Amino acid sequence: MGKQINQGAGALSRTVLAHGKDASLDEPPVLSLAKADSLRGLLTSGPWFQRLMLLSVVFMPFQYALTVPVGFPLKISEVLGVLGVAGYVLGRKTTRRKRDLASVAVAVLAIATVFSALVNLTPGSGGLRSVGYDRGYETDLLLYSGYALLALCYWSVLRRVDRRKTVRAVVASIWLCGVAVLMQWASALSGNTQLIGFLGFRTLGVDETVETLRSGPFLEGQHLGFFAGAAILVALYNRSYLAAVVAALSILYSQSTTAYAGLAAGIALMVVLKFSKVVVPLIATALVAILALLFSDSLRTILGRQLAKIGFTEFAPDYQYATTSLNLRGVKSQIAFDMSSDNPIFGVGPGRYGAYFDQYVSGRQLPWIYSTDQTRPIAENAYAHVAAELGYVALIAFGLLIVVLLWRNFRNASLLGMLAVFTALGVSTQSSWTFLPIWTFFALLAAEDGEPNKALTETPDAVNARVTASAAPN
Repeated sequence: MGKQINQGAGALSRTVLAHGKDASLDEPPVLSLAKADSLRGLLTSGPWFQRLMLLSVVFMPFQYALTVPVGFPLKISEVLGVLGVAGYVLGRKTTRRKRDLASVAVAVLAIATVFSALVNLTPGSGGLRSVGYDRGYETDLLLYSGYALLALCYWSVLRRVDRRKTVRAVVASIWLCGVAVLMQWASALSGNTQLIGFLGFRTLGVDETVETLRSGPFLEGQHLGFFAGAAILVALYNRSYLAAVVAALSILYSQSTTAYAGLAAGIALMVVLKFSKVVVPLIATALVAILALLFSDSLRTILGRQLAKIGFTEFAPDYQYATTSLNLRGVKSQIAFDMSSDNPIFGVGPGRYGAYFDQYVSGRQLPWIYSTDQTRPIAENAYAHVAAELGYVALIAFGLLIVVLLWRNFRNASLLGMLAVFTALGVSTQSSWTFLPIWTFFALLAAEDGEPNKALTETPDAVNARVTASAAPN
């Protein structure tokens, strides 16, 4: 009996050392050992709201492809998300999550959305742009308000799902995204876009040719780049290296500057923080400088001229067009902040940025299409979008949420810290703050790692050792 106890204790100690001492903060605890807990098992077990939310995450890449036109593109992830939120609200709750600063920030953002909608429901008379408001200004505002509240409720429910399960769902979504990208790439290569057109994919790129297709299942390449840039960090966190390769190829296909810049900033910041905390003030200064460059034409012009003086432009013959997209985003962000300065408390109302756009264009250079009835202007910067449509209180709440997620994940794991940095920078180029992938990754960063399932994580030797030890006489 003594010999058995010693052997069992030795096996238990070896298991503890294997999973404790050598464990890295960058590795999700226990998840890599729980291979038996397949994706199918995750989606067919647990509360119904959890299954629906995880399925919603799996189908998250299909933000344009496989949508149903019902006056707006209804997405699979939205339908599943609504059902998941409803299932959580109507279901029995065994435990109540303690309210934290992140949830307070989201609650303030929701309240600001409601008040902004109520105050701005009836638009002011005259001077409003009608392009894209075929449903009427009131109906459009109610629709955008509802979608904003859906995104916030989606975050509130998804963060209650075990982080490890959400990570597995994101990894699965990478594979679906990869298949969609491959289909679009092959169709563009062959020149036959009939199949992807039937499935709701974009069939022409920004210059109305198949050669410039780069959006995959999304509407724009920068949407694909944001999703893939965040997803690659989630895949690495889960040690799903093949999925990370698929995400990397999706980034290359998207040609998204957002993905490259966000990943570079995340990596640089975490490396510096890992080796020296003395440089934190320097990093903060650098981030402020980056934001200043994003919103200031004059600063970008000065920097560009200095770079040109030392010869960097000789490697880019089309340099004069290289910053067109960035310049346009800068102008539209400035317009958004001008709107917010005129409407600091409640903004102009959810979805109303495009309606008030023409009133702030004077003296600014914009592409010809903005003077026609062919497009509905969007802010293309989540921070500016919140400020313009909901006001400064909402902007502070949105910023507070991001700061909380940054602070929380800096302390836990390097890859999650990088994901927090990536999303904080990435949202500054997104077309809307209600873009559901944003809130998916916000929820992952806000979630907790649940208790590991011992039946899946303990080795047979460890189980025997525990049983033998409990049976041993005192």
